[in-house]
Amino acid sequence: MPAYESLFEPLQIRNLTIRNRFLSTSHEPGYVLAGNITDRYIDYQAEKAKGGIGLTQFGGATAVSAENSFYYGQINGSVDAVIPQFRKMSAAIHEHGALCTVQLTHGGRRERWDMTNWLPTFSSSPLREIIHGTFPATMEDYDIRRTIENYAAAAARVREGDVDGVEISCQAGTLIEQFWSPAMNHRTDGYGGSLANRMRFGLEILEAVRKRVGDDYVIGIRMPGDEMMKGGLSQDDCLEIARTYASSGLLDFISVVGGQASDYKSEARLWPTMWVPSAAYLPLAKAVRDEVGSQVKIFHASRMTDAATAEHALKGGFTDMVGMTRAFLADPHHINKLRAGDEENIRPCVGVGYCVDRAIRGIDALCAHNVATSREATIPQVVKPAQIKKKVVVVGGGPAGMEAARVSARRGHSVVLFEAASDLGGQLLLASRTTWRRDMSGITAWLARQMEILKVDVRTNTFAELDDVLAEEPDAVIIATGGLPNVGSFAGADLATSVWDVLSGSAPVGEEVLLVDENGTASSASTAEFCADKGAQVRIVTPDREFGREIGGTNLGAHMTELYSHDVRIETDTRVSALTRQGNKIAATLENTYSEKQRTVLVDQVVGDNGTLPNDDLYQELKPLSSNLGEVDLRALADARAQTVVTNPEGKFAVYKVGDAWSCRNLHASMLDAARITHPL
Repeated sequence: MPAYESLFEPLQIRNLTIRNRFLSTSHEPGYVLAGNITDRYIDYQAEKAKGGIGLTQFGGATAVSAENSFYYGQINGSVDAVIPQFRKMSAAIHEHGALCTVQLTHGGRRERWDMTNWLPTFSSSPLREIIHGTFPATMEDYDIRRTIENYAAAAARVREGDVDGVEISCQAGTLIEQFWSPAMNHRTDGYGGSLANRMRFGLEILEAVRKRVGDDYVIGIRMPGDEMMKGGLSQDDCLEIARTYASSGLLDFISVVGGQASDYKSEARLWPTMWVPSAAYLPLAKAVRDEVGSQVKIFHASRMTDAATAEHALKGGFTDMVGMTRAFLADPHHINKLRAGDEENIRPCVGVGYCVDRAIRGIDALCAHNVATSREATIPQVVKPAQIKKKVVVVGGGPAGMEAARVSARRGHSVVLFEAASDLGGQLLLASRTTWRRDMSGITAWLARQMEILKVDVRTNTFAELDDVLAEEPDAVIIATGGLPNVGSFAGADLATSVWDVLSGSAPVGEEVLLVDENGTASSASTAEFCADKGAQVRIVTPDREFGREIGGTNLGAHMTELYSHDVRIETDTRVSALTRQGNKIAATLENTYSEKQRTVLVDQVVGDNGTLPNDDLYQELKPLSSNLGEVDLRALADARAQTVVTNPEGKFAVYKVGDAWSCRNLHASMLDAARITHPL
């Protein structure tokens, strides 16, 4: 029996027996094309079933009505063409012993009116929604009747598609919650005013769905345990809703979250990153479970990343199923490894939030450091042994270098890794030193442990030069030497300090700090927070029209909350044109990007963040000796099933560069570079 016994106990819900308590909660990863399920989406869900999951809830926010824009990759559940697609998906999941449900959602005002059918958004009241900027039409009686029928018809399609159950979304600020919440519902008819009236719309939907799918079919809802919103639903309100809905006899489970999604700060709470503690909303789930008793099963659908916490949630009576969705993006085989007692080889989810941030932007969800997830057709989750064993030299011990070494060693190659610093980790070591982003260190810690497990020959404190590489007689050399910080190209840039110097502690933080953000990523935001936390008065200037343009919604909400809490001043549409020394101060000339008007500010320290420039000297020395760099076939490089075309057969070995040694991008891009090269190596 595995170490976490309660997690492997089956659960009975109506006529379904779920093989264990592991749950991938409803989410939409954006692997849908024009509302249609793709093979990529099926592979993604099937991999979790192979990995041992009990229940996977696919089709998050599946659209039910014509006005739903499915703008961030939802399934179009409003047409019969979806039925065979559901069957194909459910068959792939059932083949590996898991069960599945689909979540049905009407976004209400959380939709785009200018996509798909160009219809207005609809809501309980004509109140603008900040994230999407929509002004919804107030739903009239016939809109309400039509939407109720849309839900029932969509649920029937789910059942006809051989899916095991349906979940109705009453959360994330979508339509049913818009009727529930006094902050979003200002109606004066029978669907507004008292809580009983505000609950009516959702109950009528459930009644219609139950009538259409029958008494033997599993139906659940996802709802907040507390909206955490001024003028919104309190925890007591949510408990009353849960009690009323559970006692209706229409439900089999309630999946509990915390918060809603009416602005960026609330998005950061609803879909928590490392800014919010792991399993922070378990008490909300337990309160609902205590309120409804045994009438329905309780799921927990917010950040939970490890088996110990999941075991605690079950044994402590907080929930009946443990939602660990992002943990299964990080490692779809999490459960099988746990069952086998192989816990240290589980790739951890540290709460970066890259997956959610991409999804809510309308692009495909990707794990920051497991690049195989959703790319199973070209990059396998389980590394395959190589037919021919090779000698691989990796130069650079950041995440890209360690991933290249890990996959190469898993394939059976002999691997040497050179790292100039005393510790492995690269730029992630700096990122993890900043306030609430400390959990980033979990990625480098896991990769470093993999070096030990796989017996990679790691040589730290070694600045590798050409002769060092040649001495190893390699078959392939992977340059993962990263980049060097670029403070910017303005006049007097030599007076600026780099983000790296500040975070590493080599440059003490000044009293008044000007941070010049020409990067737009979390590095600027984190450095500003770091300086402010040290007591500095911080001003950020950026030439972009908005601060943090590369930061996704959940992380942006966290960063902005922290920055404004520290009274950090942010100026957009502003660039630094020059720095000069003025006594013991630095005079920074600021220029508006539109009017070109200039002004001067005096500060103690200027921190410049303009990304990195490739640290590729060694690569340039090795290039003439390479067997593969006469021309690089980027199409081949983009497909992990194909090798780069060999154009210089007289070369001694293949040479590749990855990550910031190639171009300044992000963690996921660096890891993907490494995977594309090493899986077919």
